[in-house]
Amino acid sequence: MIDFQYQVRVTDDRLLFRLKYGVWNQWRQENPGVAINLDGAALDGMVLTGIDFSGVSLRGASLHATNLMNADLRRADLTGANLAEADLIGANLEGAILRGASLREADLLGANLTDARYSAEDLQGALHVGPDRP
Repeated sequence: MIDFQYQVRVTDDRLLFRLKYGVWNQWRQENPGVAINLDGAALDGMVLTGIDFSGVSLRGASLHATNLMNADLRRADLTGANLAEADLIGANLEGAILRGASLREADLLGANLTDARYSAEDLQGALHVGPDRP
């Protein structure tokens, strides 16, 4: 279990800089105890391939048409997030919370949804949802 020392809010422009300019994962490795809150963040259309969003709060965030291929979203809170048309191919959503999220036309090919919290309605309209999922 991570011992969170402090919480960073999306209003911290340095976080968005790290996302936009590809230094996010390095910063996460150097700051493993930081609880990150990106609730309501507008990240539409960004290329976030392989990004480490594990344990990040993204409640109500807008990730419309965002490339999250092979992203680490383990235990991320995506409650009410807009993931419509997002590329989640190979993403690790183990233990993620997807309740109330919009996944219309989101591509879940090869995504790991083990222990993720969602309903059949949450995955409505998502692409490549495996036969063992609602």
